[in-house]
Amino acid sequence: MTDSPADYNFRAGFDDPVHGAQQTFRALLAAMSHPGRLHELPPAALAGLQPEDPDLAPPLPTAVSAVLLTLLDGQTPARLCGDYDSAAPWLRFHTGARSAAADEPATVVAAPCAEVDETLCEALALGSDEAPQDGATLVVAVDGLSDGDSGEGLVVELRGPGIESMQRLRVAGLPASFWAWRRELRPALPRGVDLVLAHGTRLAAIPRSTRVALGS
Repeated sequence: MTDSPADYNFRAGFDDPVHGAQQTFRALLAAMSHPGRLHELPPAALAGLQPEDPDLAPPLPTAVSAVLLTLLDGQTPARLCGDYDSAAPWLRFHTGARSAAADEPATVVAAPCAEVDETLCEALALGSDEAPQDGATLVVAVDGLSDGDSGEGLVVELRGPGIESMQRLRVAGLPASFWAWRRELRPALPRGVDLVLAHGTRLAAIPRSTRVALGS
């Protein structure tokens, strides 16, 4: 089956949009409260997003789909990067979200890790000292996500609010240059970017207040 963008309108979303979004939001809040800790999305957040018919599956990875269906609405300008851009009609159908204009800051930006480069990072809105909430949320589908003791990818060591001493997270697909850019944002607080990492049905968050360093 070959889809046109309009065909994505009919791809599955949450079975129960209210309950699915509530459960996903709870998972996001827990992830933001405990930076770098892995969270598996609960069954209610996944219901509908993994249909038996692959032709009805959402056009984005499962956890990314759940997060975007939760965060977006008709008032939220979003930017979908790379191949994700073709999913805009599906998100508009389910959430009413609109794509941010080229010269407009996007509240939510979603991308596969291969699209996260210097150009994308420099275009992200950081908010202002008066309105730090205008900083973007960057949702990235990574190639792997695990604790710091196993798996593939770079280990990041996280410190700050919500972390007792230090939290290790292993992330595959994002290069060292991305983490250097993220580290350089720290002095801009309260401005900055909140990061949500997704892989399969799990996610982890790194809010702007978290200090990041590469581990061994």
